[in-house]
Amino acid sequence: MLAKVLHTIHKYNMLLPGERVLVGISGGPDSVTLLHVLKQIRKDMDIEVYAAHVHHGIRGTVADRDAEFVAQLCQQWNVPLFVKRVDVPRLADEWGLTLEEAGRIVRYRFFDEVLRDIRGHKIALGHNRDDQAETILHHILRGAGMQGLQGIRPVRQNKFIRPLIEVSRAEIEEYCHRNGLEFRIDATNHDVAYTRNRIRHELIPYIKQHFNPNIVDALVRMGTIIRDEEEFLQDYCQKEYSRLVEAVDQNQLRIDLKGFLARPIAVRRRVLRMALMAIGGTLDEIGANHVEDVLDMAFSSTTGSMLTLPNGIKVLKDYGSIVVWRGELHSPVPPFEYPLDIPGSVTIKECGIEVVAQRVQYEEVSFSSPWRVYIDGDTICGRLWVRNRRQGDRFKPFGMEGTKKLKEYFIDRKVPRKERDCIPLVVDEKNIIWVVGWQIHDDYKVTPMTRNVVQLEARKIQS
Repeated sequence: MLAKVLHTIHKYNMLLPGERVLVGISGGPDSVTLLHVLKQIRKDMDIEVYAAHVHHGIRGTVADRDAEFVAQLCQQWNVPLFVKRVDVPRLADEWGLTLEEAGRIVRYRFFDEVLRDIRGHKIALGHNRDDQAETILHHILRGAGMQGLQGIRPVRQNKFIRPLIEVSRAEIEEYCHRNGLEFRIDATNHDVAYTRNRIRHELIPYIKQHFNPNIVDALVRMGTIIRDEEEFLQDYCQKEYSRLVEAVDQNQLRIDLKGFLARPIAVRRRVLRMALMAIGGTLDEIGANHVEDVLDMAFSSTTGSMLTLPNGIKVLKDYGSIVVWRGELHSPVPPFEYPLDIPGSVTIKECGIEVVAQRVQYEEVSFSSPWRVYIDGDTICGRLWVRNRRQGDRFKPFGMEGTKKLKEYFIDRKVPRKERDCIPLVVDEKNIIWVVGWQIHDDYKVTPMTRNVVQLEARKIQS
């Protein structure tokens, strides 16, 4: 079994020479085996091994004897031990959690504290192959997505490692017997009041007997395949995220609506979850129902629709973007869009600007102001509109051969980010014709051949 554990450690790059590893030890066969194996290889791998034990305050004198056993074992094996006693039932009641959930939080917090104290690198946990199968089956019963169906990751956050994850429970018990290792048995592991125990002692044996005697292998194999595909999808969707999402600041981002809706639904879900994670810092309170609500809003709701999600997150559908933010929006300027007739004028109350369009003679053309421009009216496609910028906007600045992202145009001209949403754009059905106060589209310029000259003029209005 030692060779199998070493193979797992090297395959997943769990430990490097010179690292300090903290073993979470309960006194059960899994954690005792894990500590013994790491003790056996610590010299060859040039690692330092420490141990941590949590007394949960649940099983009275039995838990006391568990703690005494762990202390004696670590002293005998010359492994530094850290112990914490916590009243988990009281905390579970205060936090509104089950004993299992509260105990897990307490353990992981303590392990992190000890890791900082010893300036350690990894936390080793005793999950085995059977635990993996039980976890996957548990997630199936709960209706989890692909992230849940991949089960327990061998390495998580480059900190939590599980060297026994490819070793079966039977192999661990045989290892203990062969090496004369004593261990403690937690009676609660047989209490079928806990869902995981019912899966272990009732459901899996039933499936083995009536459906598939190799169900553990099948579940683990499925988890491995899903984990590999999950890694690919995560990498792919991270690239899609970079294409679709623009961070306005640390509390606000915009998702290109057209591009977002053009992606497959699986990609949309993942990009959206990444966006919610980027703004909220966690997805703990974000459920599948919240993600689906946002997807439905993006696809079928009207512009201006808004949702409030847990953790203070808000999501708005505007003309060309899905806006996700916490706190106050970076820009006080909401999306706007107004029709502009020729001749005619429009007042953009959001910016305090009036835009006027009228036909003039070619002899009247004068390029004296960035707030007054002239375009060839015969090049206009459809009617004119005045709006502010949208995700993915492009145009062809006067004198250029190709198009340019409007965002890059603003960056090149050092337009402050907070002012960009307040710059009106005169557009037709195909292009941005005029970035008001800055530049016109090259294809709409007036030439000596122009017979239909349209003057566009903008001016500030008094509030």
